[in-house]
Amino acid sequence: MSVFITSVMGVIFISFISVGNEADQVIFENMDEQAKARHYTAVADNYLKGLNEQNLELIMSLYADNATVEDPVGSEIVSGKEAVYKFYSGAVTMDLSLMRTGPVRVAGVEAAFPFQLRMDVDGVPMVTDIIDVFHFNEEGKIVSMRAFWGPSNRRKATE
Repeated sequence: MSVFITSVMGVIFISFISVGNEADQVIFENMDEQAKARHYTAVADNYLKGLNEQNLELIMSLYADNATVEDPVGSEIVSGKEAVYKFYSGAVTMDLSLMRTGPVRVAGVEAAFPFQLRMDVDGVPMVTDIIDVFHFNEEGKIVSMRAFWGPSNRRKATE
C-alpha cells in the first residue's frame, strides 16, 4: 500500500493507494461518501503531481490493471496496464506544467476536474484547458481516464 499526503486549501488529506489486496478493498468499500470524495481528490492531485514531477511510478500506482485512457476523447483508446504505461512513458519525457484550476467534482464512482496544461508546442509556449474524468473501481483505482480538450481549448501563453 502506498500513502500519499495531499493538501487541499490548507486541509491535509492522507490517501492510501492499495496494490489490490482484499483487505485494502474492504477498507475502501467501507468508506463513507465524504472519505471516497477525499480519496478521489487526492488521486486527481497525485495524478497531476506525477506528471509535473515526471514520476511514472506514481502515475501508474493510481491505475487498475484493466485501465483505459482516452486522451483526448475521440482518439484511440489505450487499454491495459502495459499500454497505459507506454502512453505515460512518453508523457513524462515532456516538459509539462499542470495545475488544477477548480474543485474535483465527485458523483458516485466518478470524478471530474479542470486543469491547465502548459507546454511548448513547436517552440511556442501554449496553455490548454482540460477536464479529466476518472472512473474508479471498488479498490479506489482508476479504471478509465477520459480527457476532454480540443484545439479550441489551446491558446498561446500570455505569461
